[in-house]
Amino acid sequence: MEELKDIFKNLRNLGQEVLETAKHRLKLSTLFDVFTEKVIPTFVSEKELKDYYEKRMEEVNEFIYKI
Repeated sequence: MEELKDIFKNLRNLGQEVLETAKHRLKLSTLFDVFTEKVIPTFVSEKELKDYYEKRMEEVNEFIYKI
């Protein structure tokens, strides 16, 4: 019976850790979104960003084809 209590306690603790990790990642994602949408455009033009991301996508595609 005591072992069963320990198992449920461990499962609850694991669930809480997963929830905290998910919350933390959501916060980071939100901060990253704000940064990319608000901060970057203030010092980089939209054309430069577009050119950069097009180049990066080409590199990613080339990498995928090589695999």
